[in-house]
Amino acid sequence: MAKAAINVLLKFPYIILAGLGGCLGVGVYLIDRFIPTLHSNLYLILTVILVVTGLLLGLIIRRLCLNVYRDSLTGLGNKGMFYLSLKLEMSQTPSNDLCLAILDLDNFKRINDTYGHVAGDIVLKKLAGILDQNIRERDTVVRWGGEEFAIIMPITNTQGAYTLLERIRAIIETYNFGPEVNSSQITFSSGVVSYTDLTKLMQKTATELSPSDLFLDLADKALYRAKVSKNTVVTWNEEYCA
Repeated sequence: MAKAAINVLLKFPYIILAGLGGCLGVGVYLIDRFIPTLHSNLYLILTVILVVTGLLLGLIIRRLCLNVYRDSLTGLGNKGMFYLSLKLEMSQTPSNDLCLAILDLDNFKRINDTYGHVAGDIVLKKLAGILDQNIRERDTVVRWGGEEFAIIMPITNTQGAYTLLERIRAIIETYNFGPEVNSSQITFSSGVVSYTDLTKLMQKTATELSPSDLFLDLADKALYRAKVSKNTVVTWNEEYCA
């Protein structure tokens, strides 16, 4: 519920503020019914001013929020959005599990070195679009930094997350990223961990990391294993990814 409220506020602040302004204006107009000595046109003008002001302020707030929580290159969320979304999802103690995946493009330095950073940026933007179009509505995808991305998948177990990442991996490895990179094959490696794995580990292992940081650390360890062979998805387990 908290995440839904924040998403609504980020997407429609101008409508919310305009609505509040309109309600205030109507309220003042109703008061006029009990104070007839004041001119009603004054309240009509006040209502219009409040609605217009609400729209303008809402647009400004929305732009500021987008700048804070959005990656300027890809349009996806950034680290700030990642931590906000992850902590909100974890605070709900999901009974249907929660999964986190970290993705890293394979040999991306070669793309930048061979075709230039502009071409590399084009790849990142196209990849961001593929990820955004192929995750579920309730999932959150962000650009973690450089050529790394993260996906938060609520109401998802390890097998469900693995299936989703495998489907995206198959799409990307056959995708034509265009003449800017000479239609080079682009692949990624990914590490996936579930909330269930996190809680089990926390119950038997002492750590100074916060739950969200430990969640991220486990996904990173699974990613490290995936990078050994590349173009693969590895799910975390205590023996293989320790």
